[in-house]
Amino acid sequence: MLRKVLAFITFAIILSWQTVIAQDVQKEENKKLQLTPYGFVKGDMFYVTDGVYSFANPNNDYILAPQFASGSGQSAISFTGQHTRFGLKSTVGNKVKVGGLLEIDFFGGPADANTKIRLRQGYASIATGGFEARFGQQWDLFSPNIPNTVNTNGNMWYNGNMGFRRGQIQLSYKWNLEKINPMLQIAFAEGAQESIGLGKDNISGQPMIQARLSGKFDDKYTVGVYYVNAAFKEKYTPAIPPNDHFKFNTTGFGVDFNLPFDKYFSLVGEINSGTNLANANIFSAAGNFFYFGTSDQTRIDFDRKNTGFWLNASSNVSEMFQVVLGYGMDKNTSKKFITGNIQSNSTFYADLIFPIKHQFSITLEIGNISTKIVESINNDHKVDKTKTNNATVIALSGKVAF
Repeated sequence: MLRKVLAFITFAIILSWQTVIAQDVQKEENKKLQLTPYGFVKGDMFYVTDGVYSFANPNNDYILAPQFASGSGQSAISFTGQHTRFGLKSTVGNKVKVGGLLEIDFFGGPADANTKIRLRQGYASIATGGFEARFGQQWDLFSPNIPNTVNTNGNMWYNGNMGFRRGQIQLSYKWNLEKINPMLQIAFAEGAQESIGLGKDNISGQPMIQARLSGKFDDKYTVGVYYVNAAFKEKYTPAIPPNDHFKFNTTGFGVDFNLPFDKYFSLVGEINSGTNLANANIFSAAGNFFYFGTSDQTRIDFDRKNTGFWLNASSNVSEMFQVVLGYGMDKNTSKKFITGNIQSNSTFYADLIFPIKHQFSITLEIGNISTKIVESINNDHKVDKTKTNNATVIALSGKVAF
C-alpha cells in the first residue's frame, strides 16, 4: 500500500511541476530535437577452455557472453560482430531542457548478428534547474556502474554486477555545492519479465521502487548508496498444487564508487546484497528456485539471499597502452538449497588495451570463471557436497568508436 501511495504522490508532483515548466516554456522559443549519433563498431573472438553458459540457464551456451562455467570440459572458439552498438542522443533548450536517447545493439546469443536488433535504452527526458524526469527504458539505479570488459554482454552479471535495463519513470535532483554535488534519484519501474499473459510479476499491482543517493566530490570522485524493493504475487499453474499464491518481496541495497585518482590508477566497483533479486530480473547467481514437500509434494517457496562484490582497477600507462584488472563474485547466502543450485560464482580477468589511432583500439582479455555448484543436500536442505567448475576465457577485440 505504501508503494502505491508514494507512486501517486510522485505523479502528483510531476503534474504540479508541469505548470511551472509551462510558464518557462512560453518564454523560450520552441526548437526541434536534433539527435546526434554515437557508439562503436566492434568485432570479437572468444576462446573458452571449458564449457560456459549465460544468464543462469545452462541451455544458453553462449561463448560470446560467458558468465558461468558448466564443467562440460568442451573447449570452443567463436567470432562475432554482434556487440556493435549504435545510439542517438541530444538535448535542446536552455532553462527547460528536453532530451531523448535511443540505443540499440545486435546481441542474441549465437555468433551471427542477423536480424537481432535489440533496444538497449530508449527514453525521453525533461529537466530544469537541478531536476530531471526520464520516461522509458534505461539502466537500473540498483548496481549502476559498468565494468570495463571485452565481454560487454556478459558484463560481470552474476559475478557481483547486478543491475540491468528496464522500463521506468526516473526522477532525479542534483545540488551544485562548493565541494560536493549530491544527487537523489528515485525510479518507479517494471518489476520483472512477464511469463504468460498479464505476467506473474504484474498481479501484485505495485511498481518496483529503486532509489540512489550519491555525491560527487571535487568534481571527480563519486560514491553512492542504492536500494530496491518490489512486491510479487506468483500465480501457480493448475499442475502445481498450492495452498495459496506465493507472496514475497524483493529487497536489496549496496554501495557504488568511482575513484579516478589519476590517469595511472583508478578504481570503480560495487558491493551489494539482497533477497529474491533474481525474481525482479536483477542478475543474482542465488537464482530463483523452490522445492516440493516430501509427503504431499506441495510446492515450497523460500527466500533466496546473496552478497556480491566487483572491482575494476585501471591504468593509462601511456597513450598507446592501458591495463585493466577486474574481479567479481556473487555468493548465495540462502538458508536452504536444492541440488544444482549455484553456491558461488566468481570471475577475474586482465585486459591489455592498445589504442592505435582515430578511436580505433585492440584489446586482449584473459580471464577465468569459477562456478561452485551444489551436488547434494541433507534433509534440512543444507549443503552436503559441492563441485567447482572452471573455465579460462581468452578474448581478442578490435573496436572503433564514434
